Amino acid sequence: RVQRSGEAASARSAPTPRPGAMWQAFVALVQLLKLLDHLAWFLGRGALAGILWTILAVWRLALQCAGVDVDRKSRRGAFDRGDRRGANFGDAFATTEVPERIVLSSRGDANKLEAKMHGWLRWREDYDIDNILATPKPSFEVVKAFYPHALHGKTKSGHAIQMEAPGQFSKLIKALRDRGFEDPTRAVVEHVSFVMSYAFANVDPRDLPNGRILRIIDMSRMDLADTTYEAFMFLKTMASSVSIAFPERVHRVVIVNPPSGFGVLWSVFSPLASPSTLARVKVCKTTEEARRVLEEDMDPRDIPREYGGRCICCGKDGPGDKGGSPALASFRAIGGVDACPSASMSSCWRDDALERELWRDAAALNAGSSGGGGSRGSGRGR
Repeated sequence: RVQRSGEAASARSAPTPRPGAMWQAFVALVQLLKLLDHLAWFLGRGALAGILWTILAVWRLALQCAGVDVDRKSRRGAFDRGDRRGANFGDAFATTEVPERIVLSSRGDANKLEAKMHGWLRWREDYDIDNILATPKPSFEVVKAFYPHALHGKTKSGHAIQMEAPGQFSKLIKALRDRGFEDPTRAVVEHVSFVMSYAFANVDPRDLPNGRILRIIDMSRMDLADTTYEAFMFLKTMASSVSIAFPERVHRVVIVNPPSGFGVLWSVFSPLASPSTLARVKVCKTTEEARRVLEEDMDPRDIPREYGGRCICCGKDGPGDKGGSPALASFRAIGGVDACPSASMSSCWRDDALERELWRDAAALNAGSSGGGGSRGSGRGR
């Protein structure tokens, strides 16, 4: 009895892990991974190093999408919200919605706020965001063909939904270069900026706390081709650009079909993330798990069959739609259906009504149309 009493007292007196210590451990792991980033390719492009880094890049993308800054050592420096809003940027920025999202994503860190604001302004200038929904998009069809991603309706609460299947980036890079794009990474970042701006102008244009997107990231296409240094840097740059350009825009990230190594990384890092972050990132190893998670935000009739739902997008526009899929027509023209990875995806990846509307608006922009058939949003990237 005395021994058990002592054990109980010892258990009660045992210190609980401090959040600060957990965050320091997380930062230490990130710094170690940064060191490996520099060493892995110097020592040789080994398959193991490449696979681990590709998995890590997708993992970092998920956390960045959920609003976690994995590069900052401190989250201290909170100060009054009223002082934050206009700090260093003037009243013009303090009254617009985008800086308010930047304020929220900065979590009270003044240095982070300034860095995010400058990054966001530079992105707007570099990619002419004021006019991005009104100018031609020459890379649209190529990026769509070799990087499967599609709008797919709305959540129960009205947020946009986008499905993505990252992987085989070397094919995308080569396809862009073969068609005259000297900087494939810039072309893809511009494309993603257009699609995301379109979604927030036309699908969920609401102010905070809305104006968000549910991202379904299917990792089944990841393979050894994604272990090249060029592919890794491409993914890393794209993830960083999305994080800078669209703060506080993600409703949820649902990762499906993860490789086995991803689960190991997730089990290591997830205990170090905040509860709010974990609530926004879900990793689904099975179809049943994916269905269960997606049903929290989607009706089963709107969930694609590959994720346990009952959606069949083909013909969703009704019998009056005689034009067929604009995506499939484009894939045939680019080089044949067999040559385009997106063509092998189910109809949900190209035939949702919102996705078809996006294709029609992009085609109108590329045809030089300035009428009602063009992109409908203002392009100001709220």
